[in-house]
Amino acid sequence: MKRWKILLVLGAVGILVVGGLAMINPFTGEDEPKYKHEQDRMVEYLAQNYEGIKKVEFTEVEHNEMTGTYSFYATINNQIKVNFTLWGLKGEIYVNELSSRNHGHFLKKLDTPNKKPDISDIEVMYAGE
Repeated sequence: MKRWKILLVLGAVGILVVGGLAMINPFTGEDEPKYKHEQDRMVEYLAQNYEGIKKVEFTEVEHNEMTGTYSFYATINNQIKVNFTLWGLKGEIYVNELSSRNHGHFLKKLDTPNKKPDISDIEVMYAGE
């Protein structure tokens, strides 16, 4: 009987440990911000379609359950405020510049989209960090 109690306790501890490990990113050992994958997609979208992207700071995320849309607010290069809209996670990305807050700074669209952008040089600050 005592042996079964020990096995039960060890089993419960094992389940808790495995559950805790599942909550940590196995590659970095750190928690990932919520919606990190979506924010990475938006940075890639910017690099594909606009020039001079050096820094993207995501400041806020909102989810409208009624429409299923997600709104991500970000500041580009410390100057340009934008709003990304996604129709569901992994959905199409729409970007709107918040012109009244940009003090004359604007994103400059590329003449030809870059199919394979290198985003490794872009500094990204995720919402939720």
